[in-house]
Amino acid sequence: MHTSHLMDIMKELNTLAANPQVIAPSKGDKLRNELASLETNYKKLEVPERYENVYEALCKKGKETVKILKGSKDQKENLSKLEAYVRYLHAAKGDFEGKTQEVNKYHRTFLFTSALFLALSPQYFGFILPAVFFVPIFLGTRGVKNRSINGLYMSLSIVPVALMTSFIWIRYGIYALSNYQQAVSQVLADTGRSVGVAKALVTVPPLLALLLFALASLQAYRGFKNKNLFV
Repeated sequence: MHTSHLMDIMKELNTLAANPQVIAPSKGDKLRNELASLETNYKKLEVPERYENVYEALCKKGKETVKILKGSKDQKENLSKLEAYVRYLHAAKGDFEGKTQEVNKYHRTFLFTSALFLALSPQYFGFILPAVFFVPIFLGTRGVKNRSINGLYMSLSIVPVALMTSFIWIRYGIYALSNYQQAVSQVLADTGRSVGVAKALVTVPPLLALLLFALASLQAYRGFKNKNLFV
């Protein structure tokens, strides 16, 4: 299916965005450039048959957005409606180009990052920090599944604390590497466990921290790279 009908809608929206009575020029110019870029990209697309319903829904929502912009003088509301529709255009383009698997890849990376963060953070931060981030992790998981932009940003909130946790454990790993026997003796004194368990507690967490650092970095990269797949 060709996208000519949708391009006509985008052209009309571009014209409306240029009207200072519809959207403030400072905001409208950016949206016009974005719409022009999307129009160029959509011109090269053929909608796969399995996504025809998505295309029809996109056209319908576009007509509704045109109608709202023509009938409203509330520039703030018009801006919000047009920005929302532009996000839909980006996300649908990702569907038509076969990029939806990137959402699943991001989701898996986020889950592994969260699991390692929850496992490694209590040693230095107690259970308060993991408890504080349990809700963002839960909401982020649901939001990412629904391809919500708010869910994406919620899930990305775990990245800074995950990196912080990994840095602390990596620093400990560097110390333990230089003072191995002293580190093992300290763990033995603190836990009362066997020598084998103490050695594992000295070596395994820093290795997991390296993995956490890699996963958190990958999550941030995938999240920002594919943010246009979320609406």
